[in-house]
Amino acid sequence: MMNSPNFFSSIFFFFIFCSASSILVESVVPPSKTFESVNQGFLFFGNVESNAQYRPLNISNYPFRLCFYNSTPNAYTLGLGMGNANSTSLMRWVWAANHARPVSENAKLIFGGNGNLVLVDADGRVAWQTRTANKGVVDIKLLPSGNLVLRDKKGGFVWQSFHYPTDTLLIGQSLQQGNLSNKLVSGSYSMVMEEKQVGLFFKSPQSSKPLLYLVESPSLVEGPFKNVTFMVAPAEDGPDYANELRLEFMGTSSGRSILAQPKYDSTLSILRLGSDGNIRIYTYFEKGNKDAWEETYTEFRKNWLSECLLPEKCGSFGLCDDDQCVACPTPKGLMGWNRDCKPSKLPAASCNSTTGASADVSYYKMEGVDHFLNTNFQGEGPMKIGECRKKCTKDCKCMAFFYRKDTSMCLLTAQLNTLMKAIDSSSNERIAYIKYV
Repeated sequence: MMNSPNFFSSIFFFFIFCSASSILVESVVPPSKTFESVNQGFLFFGNVESNAQYRPLNISNYPFRLCFYNSTPNAYTLGLGMGNANSTSLMRWVWAANHARPVSENAKLIFGGNGNLVLVDADGRVAWQTRTANKGVVDIKLLPSGNLVLRDKKGGFVWQSFHYPTDTLLIGQSLQQGNLSNKLVSGSYSMVMEEKQVGLFFKSPQSSKPLLYLVESPSLVEGPFKNVTFMVAPAEDGPDYANELRLEFMGTSSGRSILAQPKYDSTLSILRLGSDGNIRIYTYFEKGNKDAWEETYTEFRKNWLSECLLPEKCGSFGLCDDDQCVACPTPKGLMGWNRDCKPSKLPAASCNSTTGASADVSYYKMEGVDHFLNTNFQGEGPMKIGECRKKCTKDCKCMAFFYRKDTSMCLLTAQLNTLMKAIDSSSNERIAYIKYV
């Protein structure tokens, strides 16, 4: 006896229905895990970075906690604090969800049954979300590492805060290829993992693109880079490497930069790109009544990389020597430095908008100085100094040119900021010509 086609069709649709139902069940967050947290109520204060006030949420894993915080009235960031905010421990903000889109009082953080974590402002505007609706999320956890994760039923990470760094890396966190996860950003500064290098960059209104002021990646590691990870030496490396803090670079080959080795457990350390462009490591280790934080590494520091290499060490303009801003260059010579020191402002009338050339401009000369760009880029050449000068004069954006007499290299710059007194054996070969009217 033959079965009817309707019988097979019924069986087929039955299995399709069951499979679809199973998928829907798997992607639903249990009601006990969902929440809606409203930004309202008492504001805590204390020993908090940026003098912020904060409202802790019910998501924590000591010393980490998720909070609404603000340093200006009614402009709140959803962020991750690290530390206990008392007299022995500054609470530092190590991750932020909506740094560029603050929310107001009565904003809501919602973790719904569909698995999406979304921050909604009081007016209904979506300020931030994980975009994980119907992707199998069943739970939210803040791990001991400080990684906020959305997990599926097998414990896998559907989304994690470690993939979206702000200005800080925690232990185990990486910069990796991707639109949002290949850089740290702090104001005008960024630490970027590019295809062939990891570098520190400075961006200002005068520069058309970010300017490289330091290469971070070891010269022996070949790109393209896949990731760079902030980590503590694993136990299998042996006692000689205990607590060692590193940047591990992975490209076509691999390598590491050893940064610090505290004498105590360093697993609660952060690598921070500061608003001054410096890289620092802070290690958290509670020691009774003593401050739990210690600055265990500083990239630009005396007797290592001079602070004079930081683009804005001397603000808009200044001459730096031995980590100090010592003079304000002017056409009349070197004057005493202060924060009001600025390069000569070139009037618009001095620039030919058709040809791009500067007319009626002069230059004053400085000997034995470097620009922060000279660290990684020597300029164009070889060429004669007259040709270098002509290039700067023809370029309205050029504020100065730097010339090496020994190599005949010419560096033009639209950005002055900090000039550094050259101290190596070739200092007499370095000349700067600053444009003025």
